[in-house]
Amino acid sequence: MRRRLNPAQLLALHNQPKEKMPPPQREEWLNQRLARQVRFACSHAPAVKKKFDDAGVSPRSIRTIKDLEGLPVTTKDQLVRLQQADPPFGGLLAIPPNSLGRIYVSPGPIYDAWGPERIKAAVRGFVRMGVPRAGDIVLVSTAYHMVPAGLFLTDALDVLGCTVVPAGIGQTELQVKILHDLQATAIFSFPSFTMTILKKAEEMGYDVRRDLNLKFTTGGGERHIQVLRKVFEEQYGLLVGDGYATADVGSVAYDCGLGQGYHYDDEECIIEIVDPQTGKQVAPLEEGEVVVTLFSRVYPLVRFGTGDLASYTDEVCPCGRTSHRITKILGMIGEHIRVKGMFVHMKELEEAFSKLPEVLKYQLVLKLDGHKDQITLNAETEPGVDRDALSQVINQRCQEVFKLRMDAIEFPPKGTLPQDHKKVVDQRWA
Repeated sequence: MRRRLNPAQLLALHNQPKEKMPPPQREEWLNQRLARQVRFACSHAPAVKKKFDDAGVSPRSIRTIKDLEGLPVTTKDQLVRLQQADPPFGGLLAIPPNSLGRIYVSPGPIYDAWGPERIKAAVRGFVRMGVPRAGDIVLVSTAYHMVPAGLFLTDALDVLGCTVVPAGIGQTELQVKILHDLQATAIFSFPSFTMTILKKAEEMGYDVRRDLNLKFTTGGGERHIQVLRKVFEEQYGLLVGDGYATADVGSVAYDCGLGQGYHYDDEECIIEIVDPQTGKQVAPLEEGEVVVTLFSRVYPLVRFGTGDLASYTDEVCPCGRTSHRITKILGMIGEHIRVKGMFVHMKELEEAFSKLPEVLKYQLVLKLDGHKDQITLNAETEPGVDRDALSQVINQRCQEVFKLRMDAIEFPPKGTLPQDHKKVVDQRWA
């Protein structure tokens, strides 16, 4: 069990003067930290030094956030290739691997190096949201294997002084019973699964407001959090918190509780919103990719592209904080998609179906079924194929390669899909 923070330490994380720093002073503070960080990164991570050398940029020439535009953005797909060429961390690690707190494995595969600063960032976000608090009983209903979600939340909640029930995903009836019997005060999961649990509770005869003790929920990884936020708040009386995090960079932005977007965690990183084509920073409210430079002495990524499209604002939040805020997550770019809270790379899709010669052509169609992602596979085959047996093999193969199963598999007649068809059609927000 990790060391829990006392009230004075928790108060120190809620650093009001720094959070409400005047914007010009904040910019100067960030510029100074950035200049020191890029020099450290180039000295300790060979791949970062090569990135600077290849771009013809001296670390000492980076004096402001604007100067980062002289460097290319490293994409997730490039990160996969870096790690394949120089395993396991692609020359991006600044400490010996056996000094890491956790090593997670994301689809790609990508080895994600996590040090203690990642947990501190998550704790800081929770403290600034105001919930959960010491003494809360929290049901953590996210994955605990390979990816960070479950353990990452558990580590942070433990530091806060919460009691954690590591439930994982699935067994919704049992999760409802746990919520009722333990009178848990919070549930952390993907918003769609939280909704599934609450609906199951109602099916089992519970009145969520009367019979359960839930006060708070949070979640990420799904774009329809804003839709479900209203349901959680108005129908179930829950406080809703949210944050922005990825396996590669950890928790880098947080919801202050007012639902006005995600405040950049300026103690953890520099966030840029950039034009995906040019790498140039865009103006407030314009669409661009979320690009992160970490203030990390462990895994010092510089200009890492998360693949998420977003907009931002530089206006002061009604809460009084002066940091920039991500106002909206708009979608994704690159050769990957996010579905059911998981990343799926196109090359993983190709890998899965390359071992299924019976499938001549395929297309994944993503839709929303109420509040849940729905995956339908259209698979063309030769006539006479045993479709039931093939469906089982397809789901087994997909589960092995990218840890997801199809919700439905359909077999349109051969020739239905054109030769230049898209492998993935996303209709969730059409």
